[in-house]
Amino acid sequence: MDGGKCEPGIETQGRWEGWDPRFDDLLMQAAAEEGLADDSLRALQTQLRCFNAWVLAREGRSWDRATADDLKAYFQEARELRSAATVRLKRWVVQRLYRWARSEGIIDVSFESALIAVRSTPPLRLTAVPSVDQMRRILSLPDTATPSGVRDRAALELLYGAGLRSAELLGLHVAQVPDAPGMRLVGKGAKERLVILGEHARYWIAQYKTVRRALLGAGGHRATATSRLFVGTGVHPAYQYSQLRRMVVRYGGMIGLNLTPHSLRHAFATHLYQHKAPLKTIQLLLGHENLSTTTIYVSRRWEDNEATISTHHPRGKNYVRVVRS
Repeated sequence: MDGGKCEPGIETQGRWEGWDPRFDDLLMQAAAEEGLADDSLRALQTQLRCFNAWVLAREGRSWDRATADDLKAYFQEARELRSAATVRLKRWVVQRLYRWARSEGIIDVSFESALIAVRSTPPLRLTAVPSVDQMRRILSLPDTATPSGVRDRAALELLYGAGLRSAELLGLHVAQVPDAPGMRLVGKGAKERLVILGEHARYWIAQYKTVRRALLGAGGHRATATSRLFVGTGVHPAYQYSQLRRMVVRYGGMIGLNLTPHSLRHAFATHLYQHKAPLKTIQLLLGHENLSTTTIYVSRRWEDNEATISTHHPRGKNYVRVVRS
């Protein structure tokens, strides 16, 4: 059976990296005793391999030595990168793996509590959103005298300035990003949308392209090792989600904020709304199918409620009639 591929941001170097021969016993049991269809067996096989590869890359140990914290981090990444259906698939696979491993005496602990927490967590939730001034400070933090600093600045400009999802940014190819202000992008759910690249994003992408080869070389990789736009200096030539997340967490921490890459997408939507962009336009830019999803992305944390009512409510003392288009 085909081993399949791990999703963007959780890549492996080889087709079978992450495979544990013990998984064969689980697959044979699932086929013989439960009569799982071939498609289900292939999905189980692929996700087992990807999960183990993730644990190995993150902690340097295999799945049978993982902790509850490892599982929480794995599903946190999955929620930010993938659809709710994929998260459910991953949970089903990991649950089957550890129940089987416990019955076979491979492990002697239960991860049910960690998996129940995954099931009960809603896929869409409020998140901390940095203010405009805080975003200016974050964008100024990377040391752009270094290749890695230029890469960080370009990635931050795309996450915040264009509202990209992490998986969309990590999946970009060099030839895909034009010098023009607009770019067609196939995002979550295979939906195509127009992404607007502002002046700052275009400038830093251009600067980054001039140092991309140097980053690959620093990692011991050939210039042709990957066609992905964003690259790293570690084992993998393509930039990984764990590296992207650590980068955002580091810069956020430098100004006292606990941020993830997804926080910057929320900031993109919130700051557009605060500066009077129509919700429908923000919906199109984010690539949301439903407007109700867009409203979750819009935070009013930095708005002055009293000033807002005074200015925009017909009974406010500073009210001036304005109709939102």
